[in-house]
Amino acid sequence: MSTPHLDDDGRVVTLDLHGATVDEAIDLTYRTLRLAEERGRSRLRLIHGSSTTQAGERRTIKNALHDLLDRGELGTHAANVIRQRDTLVLALDVTAAGDGPPIQLHEVQR
Repeated sequence: MSTPHLDDDGRVVTLDLHGATVDEAIDLTYRTLRLAEERGRSRLRLIHGSSTTQAGERRTIKNALHDLLDRGELGTHAANVIRQRDTLVLALDVTAAGDGPPIQLHEVQR
């Protein structure tokens, strides 16, 4: 079974949410977003998967993240949002230099 994975190259933070529950994915997303902004990263790439469902099935990570964007609760942190089939990319509106230490997964997990 897969588990969430985080990679930070100093400019772009990639958070792969595979293996997380919907609630865990939302928490990880907000915590990673906060640290990415604090450390001056230019983008947060969220890999949520394609999340294909049938009517009446449970909520998915993809649906939950897109709902947050549609309600304006996630996109307020971004200057631009790119929605792809299995990924969201948030272009962060930051002025800080991206010189903070790399973000580690343990920093955003409870």
